[in-house]
Formats: sequence, structure tokens, C-alpha cells
Amino acid sequence: MQNSTVRTDARLGCDAAAARHGRAPDLDHRPADAGHFMAEEAPDETTEEIRDLVLR
Repeated sequence: MQNSTVRTDARLGCDAAAARHGRAPDLDHRPADAGHFMAEEAPDETTEEIRDLVLR
């Protein structure tokens, strides 16, 4: 099982990863420097993260 990486997301005002940890214990949380449309605002980073998820 992969260890979770937990960081507080200041923009949300909460620790989003910790809030979801109960349902997704293998969560790997990495905040992106993008807004709502991540695929448009950070296409390379989004593609890399999706590729990593699919290849797990």
C-alpha cells in the first residue's frame, strides 16, 4: 500500500487529504498550481498525474 502524502491546502482552508483519508487510505495528495480547469491551466502536470495513476 502506498503511503499518503498529506498537506494543508491554504486555498481550501482545510486539510483535504486528511478529510478523505478514511475512504481512500492510499491517497497520494499533491496540490496543483491551477484553478478549477486543471487540464487547461496545468496540462503537463495533469497529464503526468493521470498517467501515474493509471500505471499504478
